[in-house]
Amino acid sequence: MTTEIWLAFAATAIIFVLLPSPLACLTASFSLQRGRRTAIATVPGLVAGLSATLIAAMIPVALVALYLPWLLETMSWAGLGYLMLYVLWSYQDPRISGPLADNDNLPECRTARIFGCLFGKAAFTPRYALVLAAVLAQFIDPRLPLLPQLLEMQATFLVCVALAAGTHVLFPRRVLGRKRRSAAVNPASRKPQTRFISRRAVTAGYRRIAA
Repeated sequence: MTTEIWLAFAATAIIFVLLPSPLACLTASFSLQRGRRTAIATVPGLVAGLSATLIAAMIPVALVALYLPWLLETMSWAGLGYLMLYVLWSYQDPRISGPLADNDNLPECRTARIFGCLFGKAAFTPRYALVLAAVLAQFIDPRLPLLPQLLEMQATFLVCVALAAGTHVLFPRRVLGRKRRSAAVNPASRKPQTRFISRRAVTAGYRRIAA
């Protein structure tokens, strides 16, 4: 890989991991609710899971580059379209745009289980494999030896994932800020009349239960 292609791939990898996604929000949520010490599980889990996903995405792309190099350009254009859709889905995903409460329950508590949770969600979600295959199709050159290119991309991707995951851990409120702002209280609930009626309704309900 030339320096220009390597820099472009590294930038793409960082953007991919920094995009709002369930993985980013889960990593940030663990950091916010359980403390930054969860980084010893969330960062390795995310790195290992996405590394496995990248390897799975490399196999079909490498086979096409080896045996059907003329098809790689078509894959590249199709992959570019899918990347655009992925960015749109990332911002429209209900798990990202939906409301988030401060007391949202997280699936795991122990370090090993947190690692497994992040690894499983990163490694076994098909859309991550598809988007990584689309990214690889943009940068693989079938005229050059494939193995050095794939190894270089793998190493670069792992470093970028680790850096981006560390950002999610260090600044969790920035990752979750958009979700929390979208969960703002309805303006109607701020009206004194609305609060008064609500209190009366709750009081009446308790009285009926007590009776």
